[in-house]
Amino acid sequence: MNQRQDGLDILARLERLPFSNWHRKLMVIGFIGILFDATDFATFGGALPSIAKEFGLNPQQAGFLATIGLAGAFVGALFWGSISDYIGRRTAFQATVGIFALFTGLMGVAWNVTFLSFSRFVANFGLGGEVPVTTTIVAEFMPRSERGRATAIMGAGFPAGQITAAFIGLLIIPNFGWRVLFFVGIVPMALLWFIRRSVPESIRYLLAKGRVADAAQVVEQIEQKIEKEIGRPLPKTEAVQQIEVVEETRVTVFELLSPQLRKRTILLWIVSIGQLWAGNGIIFMLPTILTLRGISLSHALSFILVQGTMGFLGFVVSGLVIDKFGRRPVFFVYYFFGAAFHFWFAMASGPSMYVSIALVGFTNPGVFGAMNLYATELYPTRLRATGAGWYFGVGRIGSFVVPAVVGSMMVAGLGQYVLYTFATSFLISGIACMAIGIETSNRFLDNIKSGNAAVIPGS
Repeated sequence: MNQRQDGLDILARLERLPFSNWHRKLMVIGFIGILFDATDFATFGGALPSIAKEFGLNPQQAGFLATIGLAGAFVGALFWGSISDYIGRRTAFQATVGIFALFTGLMGVAWNVTFLSFSRFVANFGLGGEVPVTTTIVAEFMPRSERGRATAIMGAGFPAGQITAAFIGLLIIPNFGWRVLFFVGIVPMALLWFIRRSVPESIRYLLAKGRVADAAQVVEQIEQKIEKEIGRPLPKTEAVQQIEVVEETRVTVFELLSPQLRKRTILLWIVSIGQLWAGNGIIFMLPTILTLRGISLSHALSFILVQGTMGFLGFVVSGLVIDKFGRRPVFFVYYFFGAAFHFWFAMASGPSMYVSIALVGFTNPGVFGAMNLYATELYPTRLRATGAGWYFGVGRIGSFVVPAVVGSMMVAGLGQYVLYTFATSFLISGIACMAIGIETSNRFLDNIKSGNAAVIPGS
């Protein structure tokens, strides 16, 4: 039997696996990784007013300090997304977690703004690659009927991280100071043990690299664990002749802009820039915006807590419905209703601020996990992590520009218009998402080519 047919058989065995405890464990590890990622991001936003006070920074300088970290995340997403198509998803996952945990801890001993900025840049260099790499490896293992639900719910680690950061910030900053907050950031190092023990290399990646024997060994190990769990042999594999087994090729980011992929790539980048401008703008700058309005830091952090709590619910709901109703209908509801909620929050005052920020949180970041999955589904295996990394990386332009822009707007006396920029950017993301025009639910990852690609018979 030739290598191509062997690869087809291995993919058929992978795709016929039922959703199991093995898949749930992979989801949990991915969830925890994303939770640590989001906790680190939101923690810095909550600590920024205290950091600015200790080092005597004005709002524009504080915004620049936040931008340094976001620039690291930008470089990290581009680097780790692309490099994981060379070195493997699992290796990149471990590297990103280790780097961001170590250098987050080092931020706690910063003696000046220069060292703090350096540590923040390197920590975010690791952190920026963690989400696209994690999303890619989990998506490549999940059964197609559960891929949307599993990956979107895994992404709920993002709002869970916001909630965790808000609680940690409220507990630690007033009592122990911002430095202790970053010492806690070394905890994700413990995740490395679980990755090494429980996360194998992606079977699709191994096949793309021509490592058929390694792929067969991984799928056999998973089969044995699932058969032990369900207490019976697995069913025979279905015919999957329509799946394309990708031969090993030299990965290049230029292929993302090839005629076949150019439209979806550019539109995905627009989605990501607008989404992260709105999402990270709120996470990073809302405490600063509200404290400058005379609201106490504890009160300001409570808005982040409400947004994160509702964001967790939004992630879960999107995960529950995205496989049933499809990607595009869910995105339409989340983006366009979400844009309206952003505008409401920008105009709200008093108790209605809590209602509107709750609805903002449900949609943003509620759509984040589902959109991350969609970005990975739109690229072939040999480019999947590269495409996901560049989706996140280019989107970081929105997140690392927004603190400096917001700081400059506040210095110029235009602070009352800042929240409207978040609303507008989220609306633009929705328009770009709808323009992609490709439905990916319940399709084999290896068979998603265009908007009218055939669904595998029997799916």
